Amino acid sequence: MSHGNRFLPAWPPLISSAFRILFPITCSLLLSSRGALAAPLGIRPVWGEIDGVVTVGYRMDDTLVVRAKPSSPAGVEIRWPGSGLEPVAFRPRQQQGTVVELGPVRMRDLELRLRIEQRSATLVERTLEVTARAPSRFAVAFPLDTAVSGEFGSFTGSRTERTLFDTVRGTPHTETFPVGMLRTEGAVFGLIADSPGLWENRCQVLLDPAAGRLAVWTGDGRDPYPLVIRPPEDARDTYQYQMDGWQALGAGETRRFKTWVFASPARSHYDAQLAAHLAVANGSGWNSSALEAILRNTSHFLLRRNLALDADGRAREGRYIFISGPGYGWKQWVVDGFYTALGLDDPEKTIESNRAVFWTRMDYEDNAQYYLIWAVLMKRAGGTVNLPLVHQALDFIRKHEVDGLYVPPSLPGAPNSRGWKTYHDVLPYEDGDCPASNQGFHCGALMAAQELGLGVDDADVERAIAGYRSLFNAGRGFMPTSRMQPDVLGQDTLYGATLTYAVFGRKLLTDEQVLTHFRTSEKVKTPYGLRVISGADGSLLPGHSGVYCYGGSWFLNDAANYLLAEVHGLDRAEADALVVERIRREIARVPAFNESISTVDGHPHGHILYCWNSGYWWLRKEVRRRMGETGEDAVGIALDRGLGVKRVDDELRLER
Repeated sequence: MSHGNRFLPAWPPLISSAFRILFPITCSLLLSSRGALAAPLGIRPVWGEIDGVVTVGYRMDDTLVVRAKPSSPAGVEIRWPGSGLEPVAFRPRQQQGTVVELGPVRMRDLELRLRIEQRSATLVERTLEVTARAPSRFAVAFPLDTAVSGEFGSFTGSRTERTLFDTVRGTPHTETFPVGMLRTEGAVFGLIADSPGLWENRCQVLLDPAAGRLAVWTGDGRDPYPLVIRPPEDARDTYQYQMDGWQALGAGETRRFKTWVFASPARSHYDAQLAAHLAVANGSGWNSSALEAILRNTSHFLLRRNLALDADGRAREGRYIFISGPGYGWKQWVVDGFYTALGLDDPEKTIESNRAVFWTRMDYEDNAQYYLIWAVLMKRAGGTVNLPLVHQALDFIRKHEVDGLYVPPSLPGAPNSRGWKTYHDVLPYEDGDCPASNQGFHCGALMAAQELGLGVDDADVERAIAGYRSLFNAGRGFMPTSRMQPDVLGQDTLYGATLTYAVFGRKLLTDEQVLTHFRTSEKVKTPYGLRVISGADGSLLPGHSGVYCYGGSWFLNDAANYLLAEVHGLDRAEADALVVERIRREIARVPAFNESISTVDGHPHGHILYCWNSGYWWLRKEVRRRMGETGEDAVGIALDRGLGVKRVDDELRLER
């Protein structure tokens, strides 16, 4: 499956005046073009029966693409400790409208029911309900036995050999998006698992081209093995869990496993990846645009059950966490949990991931500030605020405040005492320095503490805002990375102000400061976005490579700058055009938002489907609300047009 690029060659760094004029007209035309589409490439179940056992295959249009086999007549197999996979033979079948119910069927101490719903012409949703009559350990497989030839692939690429992918670290092949696909000439069909966090963190994808099989598993039947993160891999904390390959239910407990079967036109692997995104979004109801689909799917698939124990073997609070990416393991930073939870916008997951925060995840970088802001959002939503922790967070940031400026300490035990002071952790700041990045969050955190009734007054807030404004380098025309590095241009310096505006509706910087920084940055930006840190002329600092913190471009930073510029007076059409341009670069090679992209050649770097970018969805929604912007989002419309995505009959589709 070769990687394609649905977009035209990248626009030049400076958007032409003509485009800025035409962009709103174009968006208006796009709004009117989201109409009728030719019949979609469909997928539907093919029902049969052998000796009273229900069989299920699938047709893509008129072609049989998945055949029922005796080993899995309805596409469900089960294994028990000490045995191999066995078919689940459903006999009763009831249909009402587009929904078919199979079962119940009893196997050992389990009762199983399967619900198959034709959600749309392009999507079939299947939900297996398992209830235990006695304590049970088991694992379920959901296979598709293919009836056509083609290229087998996971989300990240094609495979010609049998490969088992897992969604936890420590395995040979790791995926964030649990999908198995087969691409034929001009089309793709595939099978997607639900979030690992809803499957007790057990979720595998099997590709077996020789056997013609795609499958997702709820466990691989492994014996217990340790999954441990301890210092120095994590500088402060131990996370340990005896992982195994089994689901476990107590007597009377029920668990549900949801999977999706989808079909779509696809000319490339990129198309197939995008089609998988659209399928999940259509099935989940977050499908106003492909942009919403990608960002909220990222949150969904980074959800995990909070099962790891501390160094003393004690369970931590909170049912769920959001991981930053599988490579980071089962741990949650406050910032990443905050943005990823807001991107998913699920009240239970937000509350539980907030409960999972503990103190030693908070006393470095900007985590304490984020925790206070998160607490305000929780309180507004009717949630319970952890008062001891918010007091501790406030005491910590006030202890490190000097004349309104937040002077962060390094992470205790950090390998570099000058690092681990901002989200871009390895960037060094001298002791006593005030990074501009953190100062924006510091202002918002004090406003949060004030709203929470923690004894912060107006003078405290005004002092912090004055300190933030004092960092601006008027001679250079930009916000520098810190007070002691006034000639180093920083692009993580405004996103705290953007978050504060989204939460509290208050501007921290002057219009002149924000727009001057914006114009200077646009003059020196690279073809692949703004460098998170650079020389005043936009050049890489000595020894920097153009990726990660060393001059890479981080989407949330760039997008927040453009959102804030609009708040401070930039023409909306120009701001929207710049966001579209930046997103096009972000998703040029993979329809996913990355940890960073190279400002040298644009390639993704670090984790793909990276957590905190999901927060852009929420940030943009809140900024638009405060700016009084209504109706469909012009950015999503323009991106859908470039991707060949249309919204028809309440679902997103790739055009044939």
